[in-house]
Amino acid sequence: MQLPNSSNKILSIKLSLVSPSSHTGACKCANCRSVHTRGDKELIEFLSEEIAAEKKSSKSKVLNNLDGFDVKHNGSEIILSKKFNDEQIEITVNVNHSVDAELNEGEINPKADSPPASEMKSRPHFEVKLIKGSQVTRFACSYIQDAGEQVDDGPSDIFTIDELAVYEGNHSEQTYAVAGDILDGYMYDLLMNLLEERGVSNEFVEKLSDLATKREHDLFISLLERLQSFVQGK
Repeated sequence: MQLPNSSNKILSIKLSLVSPSSHTGACKCANCRSVHTRGDKELIEFLSEEIAAEKKSSKSKVLNNLDGFDVKHNGSEIILSKKFNDEQIEITVNVNHSVDAELNEGEINPKADSPPASEMKSRPHFEVKLIKGSQVTRFACSYIQDAGEQVDDGPSDIFTIDELAVYEGNHSEQTYAVAGDILDGYMYDLLMNLLEERGVSNEFVEKLSDLATKREHDLFISLLERLQSFVQGK
């Protein structure tokens, strides 16, 4: 049975009022065909601006070698390796949760209308393994906060040995390890010298921080792009 023309018009108006596009926020942008809420649209717009700004500030190139160490990336992990005499040296870094703001107190002017923006630096914990066959000497290390101040007119270290272990095969929870801060002071200095002779010096560790900062920044941009793609429904 067909409705009169006036009834058809009323039905058409009612259907248009309950049309999904009027309530679900169908996106009209040219980049996607998904249904977006107001929050989705605002997030997509913010991410577009943020990604452009982050890419603009990313200038340094990806390094495949750092002071003689081959560099490989595996997600948030960076692995550096090289040969030293009869040893294989491996340094492992994970950049997750490693970023903090770097701003020297001398650079802060309390009277300035707009204080300088702080630089984000990655200072991750890192592991150094010296490998001879199945024997491994493992150093767990970390950056020292507020490093750089001189003590007794000598250079200060920018990293510290947190833990030392010597074992065969693979490291596990059952492997004995000693905390670096309870080692004899002279022995600790000798161990730092041992690392420096193998290339793990203050200068190298500073460059390692720069390498980690670049990697963390690249991963952050990639995360923003994937989040944007997810919200857009691509």
